[in-house]
Amino acid sequence: MSAEPTPRQVLYALVSAGFLLVVLALTFGAALAGLVPVPWTVAILAATVGSGIWGGLNWKRTGPMLAISISLFVVWTVGTLILA
Repeated sequence: MSAEPTPRQVLYALVSAGFLLVVLALTFGAALAGLVPVPWTVAILAATVGSGIWGGLNWKRTGPMLAISISLFVVWTVGTLILA
């Protein structure tokens, strides 16, 4: 049986989910504005959905979850700047 989650785990899980939601919103915004090509949008959406599924199943592993969500945000930012 797993132990009760700590407040820090819950907070970090919410922060990670927030980063994923921001990436999702920015991805849709860039796609609707026509700033990036369709394959980039599909790739980022697939990575975001995959990260969200993994995070939902492993939300108590705060280190990897934060690293994945923040890295995805950085990748989206740099990739969109290059492609725009």
